[in-house]
Amino acid sequence: MKSRIFTLLAALVLGLAGIAAVLVYVSGAESRALEGKKAVGVLVAKERIPAGTTGEQVRARGLAELVRMPAETVPADALSAVDAALEQLALTAELQPRQLLLRGMFAQPQQSTGGLTIPEGKMAIAVEMTAAADVAGYVRPDTQVTVFDTFNVLKGRDGVPSGDRLAESPETNRATRVLLPRVQVLAVGPRRALPAGSAEAAEAEQEQQQERTMLVTVAVNQDEAERLVHAAQTGTLYLGLLTDTSDVAPGPGVDNHSLFR
Repeated sequence: MKSRIFTLLAALVLGLAGIAAVLVYVSGAESRALEGKKAVGVLVAKERIPAGTTGEQVRARGLAELVRMPAETVPADALSAVDAALEQLALTAELQPRQLLLRGMFAQPQQSTGGLTIPEGKMAIAVEMTAAADVAGYVRPDTQVTVFDTFNVLKGRDGVPSGDRLAESPETNRATRVLLPRVQVLAVGPRRALPAGSAEAAEAEQEQQQERTMLVTVAVNQDEAERLVHAAQTGTLYLGLLTDTSDVAPGPGVDNHSLFR
């Protein structure tokens, strides 16, 4: 009986010793992983963080925590704290738990309406374009474009649209000017389908056989929207695809008389 009790006690002691050894090993795992390497503190998401959450909300709600990682494995723009510069900026995409917070993940907050993300303070306006005017399909969401307006000039009034779009006549003087120097494209899509068999559908099909048309949606302020809508009714619009360094400025434009001067 005593021998059995002694055996059980010995087994219990050995078991406790084994558990203690495992705990010591686990607690030192992070130290061993970082041994010989420079460690830095970085923020990771404690839970799922929705897109649109501001830096101020991340900090105030404790949505991120500081962990230590080898410096050589950390991206250059990883955050160790949410500073004042990020307080009013918002996450552009959803973060998953344990995902690193990077400075590039924050941008100016935008508003979404009907599934379309519209920059703050702007509105979305859609205009119809031909394939050529759409830069042969290279105009895509998030690109920057210049909007040109080609119109018939009112007789005796240089630079003033006549309002008859591009109606042909022997004495027509036509002009092209920069309407909007730089606007952001929000969406590009096909022209709205019309009911099959309708007169409008037949006419639209005939037009589309001649020139494929697309709807281009851009972000504009009120003044730009008024100009864009008016120009779409009185002339024909054309887009120019821009880069960050493209330099475009409004000017007198050209007409039939000045084209080759």
